[in-house]
Amino acid sequence: MENISVKQAAAFLMGCDGCLIYTHASPDGDTIGSSVALALILRKLGKNANVFSVDGIPEKLSFINTDGILLENEPDSFENITAISVDVAGPKLLGRARNSHFALSVDHHKVNTMDCDRLLVMSDRIACGEIIFMLMNELNVEIDKDIATALYTAISSDSGGFRYEATKASTYIMAAQCLETGIDFAEINRRLFESKTLSQVALTKIAYKNLELLRDGKFAIVAIRPEEVIECGASETDFDCINSIPREIAGVLASAVIRQKADGVKVSLRSNAEIDVAEIAKTFDGGGHYHAAGFSCGGSVDDAAEIVRKIFSELKI
Repeated sequence: MENISVKQAAAFLMGCDGCLIYTHASPDGDTIGSSVALALILRKLGKNANVFSVDGIPEKLSFINTDGILLENEPDSFENITAISVDVAGPKLLGRARNSHFALSVDHHKVNTMDCDRLLVMSDRIACGEIIFMLMNELNVEIDKDIATALYTAISSDSGGFRYEATKASTYIMAAQCLETGIDFAEINRRLFESKTLSQVALTKIAYKNLELLRDGKFAIVAIRPEEVIECGASETDFDCINSIPREIAGVLASAVIRQKADGVKVSLRSNAEIDVAEIAKTFDGGGHYHAAGFSCGGSVDDAAEIVRKIFSELKI
């Protein structure tokens, strides 16, 4: 594996074709927006490029133009395909995808364990969309409304609507250039942060009901059990709306949302203080960002909750 720069990644992309861009499973605005934007950029260069998301695209992101871009099924053969992963920190995050080796991996997570020939990681960037924006400029592709919609979605999504501390002045500059194309940024933000399905509302109610505070309210856990998921009719893509709920409580330094998935139990970690949850996740073969990370484990939701209680009880604060 070779660690490369934006300039080197752009040179590689200029020389390749038949690109298939992979998102991570349980896709969010950054992985979908970044992947679709990259595909559109490559198509402007006359290249064949598509996106594959093993879990499809969430309804709240349906405003992104994926016509003729998003594949419903993974190819049977990978011959003559240049596989690229975007915003995928490790192979486990590919979910049920069959392909596991990539010609290029573009990411902003500080820990990336992808099996790839070339790795472009910029962990100082709040969203992978920022890296794709830089690649677009390096490739001399002019931004249009569809690309801007995808990039703005990616950047706004992972910056929490430009609220998180890793947001830079350059983040706003990129967003401003997206706005100059005439995108409906207000509607995008509404869809990202204010619009909930009925199943998400039901899931949110369960999250508040199951909220557990530890160490005088400094840590919080929300454990959602499989029967509760069935009860409210929630899908995998619905959970993104509750990951930050426990962190929003005044005085909480770090939190965890725990849920059952098909391949194990998922623990989503968040922090507000000088607590590096990516380091916590790393000890369980997970990863992520300083203030937002996750890992998977075996056993039940209750088993995972006990593990997290132990982690939080031993953290020095």
